[in-house]
Amino acid sequence: MLQFLYIPLWALIAICLTVLAIAIDADSNASVGPPAIAFGFVRAGISWRRLRVEWSGRPEDWEPFTEPLLKDRIGKGERNSGWGAAELLPSGVRRATASIELRYFRGLGPGRVDRMAQQYGWAVDWDNYRPASENLPLFRMMPPPEQHGVPAPNSPSPAPGAPWGPLPCRVLMPLLTFVFMPRVRSLELRRSPDAYVAHLRTHLAEKFRTELARDPSKGYKADEWGRILRRVGVNTWHFRGAGAHAVLRVAAEHGWQLDHSYPADPVGELHLCRPNTVSGQGG
Repeated sequence: MLQFLYIPLWALIAICLTVLAIAIDADSNASVGPPAIAFGFVRAGISWRRLRVEWSGRPEDWEPFTEPLLKDRIGKGERNSGWGAAELLPSGVRRATASIELRYFRGLGPGRVDRMAQQYGWAVDWDNYRPASENLPLFRMMPPPEQHGVPAPNSPSPAPGAPWGPLPCRVLMPLLTFVFMPRVRSLELRRSPDAYVAHLRTHLAEKFRTELARDPSKGYKADEWGRILRRVGVNTWHFRGAGAHAVLRVAAEHGWQLDHSYPADPVGELHLCRPNTVSGQGG
């Protein structure tokens, strides 16, 4: 409650220091400013809602305050975490992670937050929990995303504008960025699907060769049988004029396929994979 007394006073002092600094600057060549801590009150205050739950201290008051914050952290964790190739199992199961700050569940305790998180399929990561930490770690094992409408590599090429077909042609973007990416921007200006396919055959062969040359025992998460997935990504500028289906077709020529661990996005980066083992055999 005292914050509503000291914050206005703190703000008044900060304004006075700023005015004083401006006056000194005006009368001299010195570059003087208020100390950085002067406006620290902006970060020091808490909301009325949090103040009420802090004041009451009752768990039944804290739960309605904590739950939307917990849900927000969980949503971001499900969208953004665990996508690294080195973090994903060959099965495509993803370990999503999140955390929530102690100040947002102080009146509940980790055990009660764990029960709240379980309603959304999450749990407290007790293995990485530290009582002295300011953050409570959470995790969830996410199944691989469903992939719908993915064409077979040997199926007929989709028409321009159709899903997995050539993307709309552009003029301004390739011209503006030509100096940075002359080869792929030239392809876009030519608008030749056959030229794109020829480029993909060279580009993917090099990517696959580089990936297969890596040590399979480093940078991969193997399953209990020692299997891993070699993974590469292909950006849209490499297949815009031919379509994502052309990537699948060229990849299949080398024994690679669409990676089931990621959402299938024919207008974004495509993820390809090939089975392997930590001993370097397979695929």
